[in-house]
Amino acid sequence: MTASRLLRTALALVGAASTAGSLAAQTAAQTVAQAAARMEQKAALAPQPLALEFRARAAQALRERYPELSSKFLDTPLERPAVVRSARPAAPASPEVAAISTRMRTMRALPTDRDRARLVIELVRDIRALPAAPQRLGLIRSLSNLATEGDLGKEALGGVAHTLAAALREPGAGASGDDYIGLAKLVRYEHLEVPSDAPLDAALALLALREQIQQENGFSLTGMDGKTYTLAGLKGRIVLLNFWATWCPPCRKEMPDMEKLYRAYERQGLTVIGVSDEERATVEQFLAKNPYSFPVALDPGRKVNAAFSVEGIPKSFIFDREGRLAAQAIDMRTESQFMELLKRAGLE
Repeated sequence: MTASRLLRTALALVGAASTAGSLAAQTAAQTVAQAAARMEQKAALAPQPLALEFRARAAQALRERYPELSSKFLDTPLERPAVVRSARPAAPASPEVAAISTRMRTMRALPTDRDRARLVIELVRDIRALPAAPQRLGLIRSLSNLATEGDLGKEALGGVAHTLAAALREPGAGASGDDYIGLAKLVRYEHLEVPSDAPLDAALALLALREQIQQENGFSLTGMDGKTYTLAGLKGRIVLLNFWATWCPPCRKEMPDMEKLYRAYERQGLTVIGVSDEERATVEQFLAKNPYSFPVALDPGRKVNAAFSVEGIPKSFIFDREGRLAAQAIDMRTESQFMELLKRAGLE
């Protein structure tokens, strides 16, 4: 389906579905439809295997709230795998690759963000010096998942993003749609700049589509305190919605900063909600040893996790007083980083 056909279909569905709805609902649905059409237009310019992955991800994001649009988003059934990759035996790691991997595993044990940033810069240099493209991509992919934990600075993150972008484009690298989505997250949410190409443009358009859907999804969660928390019910307050788990070290590390901000700004309209998909008993045991005053809610069926496309934790979403999605973080944040995100939502 071409982008123009998709947009016509989407707008027809919006009109049919929202005849009895409010103007706001119609406008929101039209915005999602337009974002879907833009994503399809960008995906059409990417190599076919990657385009199929991006369309499948878009259809998945649309499926719950816009099922008709989702079903029309792909030319092939959603149940069919978008890409079939043949299994290849992993090549033995060279001494250089093994040494980089070993050093990378020490990062979380370093005492400060400055120490971690210094290590990231050194690892980026060593990864760039490797001769084999698949090895470079695998290592920089792993490093990109670690480098977003905390505030390592633009030099370290920029080095990671540029090296990842270069590795994705090398012949024989075997880059996937997920790889480009990871790069797009660095560009969009860490505010980095890298040379663009068709797959990256498609990945960025996919993130923009997801944001529109997340805005419309909102949330309804039951807290450990028995109260129900909804985005609509919190209108007038700034909301930090944080997805976490007891087993996640970066999640545990950022929670004291969230608590500090909650205590400082709760009276000024800040609500912090921690969301876990674990069993109640597990969360209760953790909170008994680590008491926090902000609400903690459970998402046992992962419905809210799915609505916000949470693929890794910690993950935070910040809403302004009108309930609009103002910012999000793709990993652990420090107190100052959280404050920067909250200011975008109007906290002063």
